[in-house]
Amino acid sequence: MFYKKKNNINLLILSCAIIFFCIKWYDPLISFDENIDISIIFESKSDGYIYFAIFKAFANLDLNYSFDPAIKNLNNITAPTGAFYLHFIFYHLLGSWGFVILELLFILLFLIIFYKISRLLKLTRIESLFASVILFNVPVFLELLSLSSTNYFTVIYSEFYSLRFPRPLVSSIFFYSFILCLFRLLNKNFFIKKNFILLGIISGLSFTSFFHVFVLEQLILIFVVFKIYKYQTLNILKKNYKFLILYIVSFIIICLPFFTNIFFSEAEYLERMGLAEINYERKLVLLGYLLKKLLKFEFLLVTSFSILLFLSINNKKSLSNFKKLNIFFIIFYISIFTPFIFVLLSPKFFSHFYLFNNIIVISAFLLFFFTSIMFIKFYSSKIISNKIVTYVAFLLVIISLLSNFYQNKKNYNEIKLNKNSINLRNEFKIISNLIKNNNHVHLKDSSLLTFDNRFLIWAILNDVKYLKISNGVIFSKKHEMIENDLIRTFKYLNLSKNDFYNFIRNKKLSSWRYRNDNIKNLFWMRYQANSLITYENSKDFDRKILDFIKKSSPLLSQQLVMPNSEINRLLLKFDSLSSYNEDPDFIILNKENNILAKSIINLNKFCKEFDGKYFAYYYKFETSSNCSK
Repeated sequence: MFYKKKNNINLLILSCAIIFFCIKWYDPLISFDENIDISIIFESKSDGYIYFAIFKAFANLDLNYSFDPAIKNLNNITAPTGAFYLHFIFYHLLGSWGFVILELLFILLFLIIFYKISRLLKLTRIESLFASVILFNVPVFLELLSLSSTNYFTVIYSEFYSLRFPRPLVSSIFFYSFILCLFRLLNKNFFIKKNFILLGIISGLSFTSFFHVFVLEQLILIFVVFKIYKYQTLNILKKNYKFLILYIVSFIIICLPFFTNIFFSEAEYLERMGLAEINYERKLVLLGYLLKKLLKFEFLLVTSFSILLFLSINNKKSLSNFKKLNIFFIIFYISIFTPFIFVLLSPKFFSHFYLFNNIIVISAFLLFFFTSIMFIKFYSSKIISNKIVTYVAFLLVIISLLSNFYQNKKNYNEIKLNKNSINLRNEFKIISNLIKNNNHVHLKDSSLLTFDNRFLIWAILNDVKYLKISNGVIFSKKHEMIENDLIRTFKYLNLSKNDFYNFIRNKKLSSWRYRNDNIKNLFWMRYQANSLITYENSKDFDRKILDFIKKSSPLLSQQLVMPNSEINRLLLKFDSLSSYNEDPDFIILNKENNILAKSIINLNKFCKEFDGKYFAYYYKFETSSNCSK
């Protein structure tokens, strides 16, 4: 039959990848007549488009560019280099289209990886195709079932796999590749050259793209080696030291650009990324919190059930074929202990510590998914013929594809094709075209003033040379430089001290966290505040806010609160600094920001060429030119 032939099933895998890709890109390419740079920004999952700027710096091999003619020789921004290698090649070949094409490639890689894992679990070809398609479609099914925002399901929805660049689009592929390698290692001779080279490469890519997963991978690898060779492990490793050298050399080669980048990185930039020390007191807080999490009823229930499954699979002869699932049990159990080991051994941590917990959830999900598939196959084979199972699996693949189309179409119509979104995007296109077609200024020698993140990224992708103010992750300026940029920009826009205060003051973003996105865009994690950490361990907050911080989870890294002393310091600084002297070539005001909308632009210097609902656009004109618009 068609689906029994290897080449035919490969064709089906490729077809499914193309269908998923087309479902994602059909509407944006049909609905909007725009440059591809605009498309990849607006079609980016969540805030992934911010990483385009970091990637651009990496692609230009210029990680210390200041976007300021007066500032030279900054230290580097840090880049997840492992997640950029392939994009580096495609970007230089295809420009921004490389981001689009690589989405197709990574969808295909995802399907191939889980297809091969399923085959190693002795599923048939069509069953393996079904498993891989279902896994890719998990976020869609969670949306259809209205579970995407429900506690643990939201982790699966957002973190298991999506097309957000570079994580999890790229970084998760390395983790799932590691799982596939693990399956193959346990089915063949362990000490083979290519195994260790491949493991070294995957480990290097994981380390330089998603450190949390790297820690888990290494602990799993150590456990598996000791599980195989037991008391002979050390002797075996001594005899096969050449293989360890291959692993280390492969790892170092992949990591060398990253190590170089880190060595020359800006310490204050790393602070904005959330790097902090884990002293003795913080270790105790984190360990206590992690232990408390383990003792929650839901977790105890899941863990207990997994243990029962493990015992059943390994003790019942009738379930001997299920023993290959032990790999998923190993991954799940080790993922539980990984954050504990990391806390105990590491002197520092990035504040996105919650990602360790997310990995536990993902590991549990993979375990129960494949266990369910295996049990369904085992019991269904006793009731119905393999032929019917095959037809059902094929039918479910079709249903999955249709479900994906339906949900994506629905989401796109509701989110991207509503009147407000269309108008905003059209205004963005109009302004970008006006900038490109401006004959008075060459784009690559120009300067831009805007607070809008999307325009900042668009400008960087289009080689705009200077930015009067920018997002805190785009360049490695020191905090003081960013503060100065902010104040001078406010002065230049003729905004008052009170406007400045309202721009930087602490705000409650939702019922469960404080966060002023203005401060987030400029300083990111510098002012993170929870029960574990505050800026310089300060307690100088309004009583209400301080009480809220103390009750916050130590893993709530994206809660940002500025101490009162910092706010007062910046207000005093506002009085001491003047506006910058040189005018930008372009100004784009985001009118949705009530404070920035109050800006007063000197119309003796600038032509107001566009004034829409969302943006106002000005360009500097020569005295000899006319400004009729």
